[in-house]
Amino acid sequence: MPVVTLTERDAPRAVRERLARLTTTDTSRHGPGAPAAAAPGLTAGALAGAAQRYADAHGVLPGPEPVPHRLRIRITPRGVLVVALAVALVAGAVALRAAATRPGVATPLPVPAPWASASPGAGDGPPGEPTGAPAPAELVVDVVGAVARPGVVRLPPGSRVVDALDAAGGALTDADVARLNLARVLVDGEQVVVPRPGDPVVAAPPDAGGGADGGSLVDLNTADEATLDTLPGIGPVLAARIVEHRAAGPFASVDDLVDVPGIGQALLEDLRDLVRV
Repeated sequence: MPVVTLTERDAPRAVRERLARLTTTDTSRHGPGAPAAAAPGLTAGALAGAAQRYADAHGVLPGPEPVPHRLRIRITPRGVLVVALAVALVAGAVALRAAATRPGVATPLPVPAPWASASPGAGDGPPGEPTGAPAPAELVVDVVGAVARPGVVRLPPGSRVVDALDAAGGALTDADVARLNLARVLVDGEQVVVPRPGDPVVAAPPDAGGGADGGSLVDLNTADEATLDTLPGIGPVLAARIVEHRAAGPFASVDDLVDVPGIGQALLEDLRDLVRV
């Protein structure tokens, strides 16, 4: 047998080809499918020895080249967990984006009633709803007595007695205006009598702040300063003195008014029919 010299690069391929020829079926002598006869002098032991010698010379028997370690994929529980977490994060981001772009249904907010901000005690109705008679657009007052032009005058709401006197041309020189409360607020439809000395005093109408008990009579022991101020000849100063006087003890009779500084017998007579105790 001739000796064939092979390089180390060609050795694996040549060995494989020779082993293939030794183990293939010899169809020329025995026919198709017949087992090939073993080569003379080659036994199983000889083949095993040849393979061992080749392995000693080249390290391993020729065969499929192994997959490099760096190309192998190792699946570990930690890797599975990381992949699952990444998938969950991506799915959550997609869901949030879809929810943000989806048109939603706005929940209607409760609309408060128009009168919800009304102050306490203003009633249960809407603001601006009159609880009593509507305020007149103007006041119509009859001014009589010692004035230059007696008669009916028209004044804006909130006008006072002094405004009515001015509208009637002013008080005459013989008028006793000290017996009038010029600061009293007028009431629509009332009559203002400007007295002369010796004329009886007409009480102010109850709607202008007169006492409710006993008709138009003002209770000296219970009336406040504002109510006392509506009496003819009693201004804010005397009203405060009356309240201060009764703080030491209630009035026993109307005649006790003369004990209040500033109230004399003449003013007492003017007030006698207008007050009570």
